[in-house]
Amino acid sequence: MRKWLMLAPLVVPFVYVFLIPLRPAWPELALFAAFVAAYRQSHIAAKGREWSIAAQIAALFFMGVLESPWLLSLGLYPAICMSLLPSYRRIAGMAGTMAACFCGSILWFGERASVPWSYAWLPLIAAVAILPFYLRMYRRSCELKGELRDANAEIARMVKNEERRRIARDLHDTLGHQLSLIALKSELAEKLAAREPDQAAEEARDVQRITRATLLQVRELVSDMQAIDIEEEFRQAEGILRSAGISFEGALGSPLKTVPVVRNILGMCLRECVTNVVRHSGADRCEVFLREEPGSYVLSVQDNGGGMASDRGRLERFGNGLLGMKERLLLIEGKLDWNSDRARGTNVTITVPRIGKPNAMEGAG
Repeated sequence: MRKWLMLAPLVVPFVYVFLIPLRPAWPELALFAAFVAAYRQSHIAAKGREWSIAAQIAALFFMGVLESPWLLSLGLYPAICMSLLPSYRRIAGMAGTMAACFCGSILWFGERASVPWSYAWLPLIAAVAILPFYLRMYRRSCELKGELRDANAEIARMVKNEERRRIARDLHDTLGHQLSLIALKSELAEKLAAREPDQAAEEARDVQRITRATLLQVRELVSDMQAIDIEEEFRQAEGILRSAGISFEGALGSPLKTVPVVRNILGMCLRECVTNVVRHSGADRCEVFLREEPGSYVLSVQDNGGGMASDRGRLERFGNGLLGMKERLLLIEGKLDWNSDRARGTNVTITVPRIGKPNAMEGAG
């Protein structure tokens, strides 16, 4: 049924050409039938499409000679079929052939009807010759938008999977160890309760301390699982730094016109950097800037702490966070650079490519 619905647009020209004059037009009717058959064939079969388009052009050529050059406006239909050709070179060849045939049809009609050539026909010929290129570009634009949507959906899925794996690693490496320690100390407290109550009480206090630390880690994991937006995270970073007695200087710049997954990953990276500054840097000042550059967004976090070269523990902890950020950035083809020393503190620079929002791109198209 759908193969025949494509012929619906031809009803209006058929009525205009053959029913309004209310006179027999058998040659034109035969040519129109051949034109319709070729138009349908060029849509349903890619093989031999150029021959089907050539048949449409030939039918319009003779219709213009026998009836009126105005029938050449039906060149809209072979132009639509040309946009389905696989390359611009083939489109150019068919469009040039159509323009030449239409010029010949107008000249032949002029000789038969003793009508002089008029340049008024040129806009019509130019319009149907240019139309296939426009339709081809529009079709390709739609295909690219669809591919972009699919790519963004795949990136979002990969980010979710990577976050699940990261949380699973944290649960196994951290919470698993803490819960095992709680179980061990609880058993020890039970055995010491009768013989050494003071030691048993100390072990119980250790269990309480470990339990509170574990609860804090669980809350952090849950917080990381929530959706993070770079603009909201930027505002929270300012509040966290000031609450920790660290002066804040920064600028977010214009709102990011990018896909949610990029905003989410930038937000997670900013959270990781700010957490490291508050917990381990010993800094009293932190600068955070997010700026837009040609083709990329750049996030920079600079503190004036003691650096990491002299603090092996901090370097190890920062290395774990660095690995997590690099894994996330890899999903959006981003990169991370950092440097640290005692005199200048630590600087982390994150660069991600600009990816426009699909809906914004569609509006522009």
